[in-house]
Amino acid sequence: MSRDHFALLYALFEDFSSGQAKTEDELWDHLIRKTSSVIGCHAATYFEADEAKRTLTFRKSIGPVGADLTGVSFGYQGIAGWCAENRKPILVNDAETDPRFTGKVDHSTRFKTKSVLAVPAVSGGKLLGVVEFLNPAEGAFLAADLELAAMIVYCAARDIYISRLETTVRQLNLKGESTINNLSGGFIGADMDGKIIFFNPKAREIFEVGEEYLDKNIISIFQLSPDIVGAIGDVLKQGRTVRRQEFKCSINGKVKVIGYSSINIKGVDGKVSGAGVIFQDITNI
Repeated sequence: MSRDHFALLYALFEDFSSGQAKTEDELWDHLIRKTSSVIGCHAATYFEADEAKRTLTFRKSIGPVGADLTGVSFGYQGIAGWCAENRKPILVNDAETDPRFTGKVDHSTRFKTKSVLAVPAVSGGKLLGVVEFLNPAEGAFLAADLELAAMIVYCAARDIYISRLETTVRQLNLKGESTINNLSGGFIGADMDGKIIFFNPKAREIFEVGEEYLDKNIISIFQLSPDIVGAIGDVLKQGRTVRRQEFKCSINGKVKVIGYSSINIKGVDGKVSGAGVIFQDITNI
């Protein structure tokens, strides 16, 4: 790759990191427009892949007939299909003589494909799609153009894959938080450092307190309930959990009997990320 290509690559990365593109569609549109300008070609497309169905769909397309193709799907075929099938970049400067090329799109749109540069968008072992560039404005595509496009597409695919994982984790966390908040019993949880991360509404009701304990160290509720502190401490320090235990505590002059169990809190990766106590007021049971 030439010094000029490295300079252009750096400029593109700065452009992408500016945060102009907020959604996946915006990012791919931004990418094919900017990269097309850099390598100097007449048309470009991002095909979204469905590996289960072995199909590619025109997701974002620029060029003379780009707007007419958005949403059109087809089975793995042509140079883009070969790229998806083999997950390898490919450069073809004489499309008509290449056996992998199919002229179906050209025939239906009257667009003339001469040269093709196709790059798979792969990250996390998953094929997101294929980015294809067509017909350089001058001469033929160079190997350096393929290298540049491959690096840009790889980085974009990585960012999108990470963004999808982050979104999934956020959704799972929100779902988990909603479930905890709607438990019929109290729940108090702390992370591995002993910071209180859960203090659900039922826990506040049972102990007749507000939300002032969230984000504080678990020791802050010692006067409120030393037994809860001890149970969470046993899990964090010794990994020892208990089931169906009881303790008595005085809350605003009233003696309550609390039935509880302690648990490990695990993240989406299955690793222990904290400890919690599930409990109920069983005074009148």
